[in-house]
Formats: sequence, structure tokens, C-alpha cells
Amino acid sequence: MSDRIADSTIKGFLYQFNKTILEIANADDEDVITVEGVVEDVDVLSASGELEAIQCKYHESKDKFTPSLIFKPLLQMAESYDKNPTAKIKYTIFIFIPNEVHGEKEIERTTLESALATTDKSLSKIVSRLSNNFDNDEFLKNTRIVFGPSLDEIEGSTKTALDLLGIQGSDVDTLLYPNSIAKIAKLSSIKDETERQITKAKLYSYLSNATHTAISKWTLALKNRREILKLIKQQLSSSFSQNSRDRYFYINKNEIDDYEEKVVVFFGNYIKKYYSKPSHLKPPTFIINDNFEAIRDLESRLYKKGIKANTGLVGNDFEVEYFFRDPMKKIISNNIEEREFDLRLLAMDSEKEAINHRKGDDLYLVSSKTPNNIELTDVNFYQVGTSNFNELEYVIGIRNSHE
Repeated sequence: MSDRIADSTIKGFLYQFNKTILEIANADDEDVITVEGVVEDVDVLSASGELEAIQCKYHESKDKFTPSLIFKPLLQMAESYDKNPTAKIKYTIFIFIPNEVHGEKEIERTTLESALATTDKSLSKIVSRLSNNFDNDEFLKNTRIVFGPSLDEIEGSTKTALDLLGIQGSDVDTLLYPNSIAKIAKLSSIKDETERQITKAKLYSYLSNATHTAISKWTLALKNRREILKLIKQQLSSSFSQNSRDRYFYINKNEIDDYEEKVVVFFGNYIKKYYSKPSHLKPPTFIINDNFEAIRDLESRLYKKGIKANTGLVGNDFEVEYFFRDPMKKIISNNIEEREFDLRLLAMDSEKEAINHRKGDDLYLVSSKTPNNIELTDVNFYQVGTSNFNELEYVIGIRNSHE
């Protein structure tokens, strides 16, 4: 995927997430919003039982609107309507095209007829599934197109709507807005439809209780990336200034750029900063989504750098108590001459439940998602879903720049 296409894809998702947040923030108290709904990107169910199904499209590279741009969403909506024509569902295509005047327009019958007559193979499959009873006119009565604002403009509207929620003591730009984006992104990835449902009250409660900014690929795609990283560094500084903290890091190796080339250097930098003095009391625990074979290879690479890892392996068997033991150490003249080991290294693919055997003080999730097997009760957890070690080292205070 080219950088241009990747950037366009990210903007498309951010556009959808912003529209979703706007719908939630402006909803009535009884409304239920489903993220990645059963019908479309955003399903808004009102107390009266009426449903608005919204599909979002972002086309900043197009000079003008052409009907073919909405053939796919229009046909998808037609298929949904055809399956249940008596349902109280209003269909909305929410689309951005730079030179179009913002506002609602009716979808012309000729546009639908052209879509139904398409020769595109993938779209023709949708058309073939429509029944002979499909009513063009009745469907169009329940369908509209709305030309929306740009991503920058909708971001501004979203921030205004969040500000109007009246959550005291929370900065919109660096806390409420990025955490809202992270929340919607997380909901969109959940398989169970009922767990993707949210209300205005639930969003308010989530944001009111948030004390740290969640880092994810979505929040780091926002315009104020530098500002967000700087704030997170400040938020985490008090925790990393305490030498007695028992810190766990879950690292999703598949989401870190150049993981294999840079992970050993990262561990070394961490040990030098946070586990090299007698006052540094707790060895860090790193949990990697990998198996024992890969972890043993990593252990060997660390050893060659003068770093000793405790993998919990005794022969070929993993012993959980052996893994969580504290290292013996030799201190001479207030200097650590030797530690039994410098860090714990857990192969989570091989030992999924070991992380819950003994919980630390803080758990840092270097991942876009929380693995289902990790229990988050009775522990301070922070989502630090950055995609590279430079940014991770920056926010946890190892380095002064994230570039």
C-alpha cells in the first residue's frame, strides 16, 4: 500500500470516527448508537424505534461529485432495505468532496437506475441478490445523500460538541478528543454488536473518568500529534519518577516498526535508565506476543549485550514462581556489581495466563488492542499504542525527542 493510499485510508476512518462522536454527543439521552452498526458505519436508534443508518465516505482527491462514487453504498443500502422494507430505517450517505456545497440532497432516480445497471462484477453481485419486489421509489423515499465538511472542519465541530458536554478540568484537544477517537476505534473492532453500542451518557462517563490520554495509531494520526505525545510524557512522568514501581509492558511486536532490529536496543536503554542503580528496586517485566522459541532467541541476543533475562524456563518447562522471583544481587560501595537478571521476558503465546499470576503496579499496553487474556483489574494500565520505539522511549522519559 502506497503512503498516499494509506494516508487516505486513515483519513477515511478518522472522518467516520468524528461523525460517530458527533452523533453521540448530539444524541438524545435515550438514543442508542451502534459503532460499525448492523446496517451501516453508524446506526442511530431513537426512542421512537426509528433508525438512521449512516455510511461515511471521504473523497478529498476528487474534484467533483459523480454518481458512480456512491454506487457501492447505495446498492448496499438497497440490499438492506430489500430484506426488510417495512422497517423504520432512514439511510444516509455522508460524503465529503472538496468542491461540493455542504448540505442534504435527494438521490435522483437515474442515479439508482445507473447503479442497478452497473457492469462492475462486485457490484453486480449485490444487484443479483435484490428481489423482484424491490421498489426503487419507496427505497429512495428513505434514502438521502449529505455532503459533509472536510476532515479539519468536522474535527472542529466534534471538539465543540465535546466541549459542550461540560466535563470540568479536561482539555478538549489533548484529552477529550483523542480519547473519544480511541474509544470509537476500539468499539469498532469488537465483534459482538451489542458491545459496540454506546449512549451519550456512557461516553460522558468514560471521558469524565479518563485521567490519561490514550495513545493509538488513530490518536497519533491527528494533527496535534506532537502536542499529544508531549502531554502523555508529562502524564507518565510522575509514575516513572518512582523507583519502587513494579512495571509490566505488553508489547505487540506486530505493531512496532523494525521490532526485530530495535527491541534489544530498547531493552538496553530501559535498563540503563530505570534498572541500573541500587535505588531501582523492581526489575521490569516485558510480555511479548511470541512463543518460547522466539523468546529464547531474544534472550540469547540480550545476553550478548550484557543483559540477563529471566524467561521462567527451567529446562523446557515454564515455572511461574521461578519467573516471578526477585533477582539476587551483589552491592558493593553502593554500586550494583551484579544482578541475577535484569528483566523478565514472558512469551505470551506460550503462557497466556502467566501475566495474571502476579500483578504489578503499572501495566503499559504497547498495542492498539488489549489481549482478551490480560486482566486489567487492580492495576494501573495505560494504552501506549505507538508504532515505534523512539516514541515509546520519549513518552516514558528515556529520551528527549520522539524523532
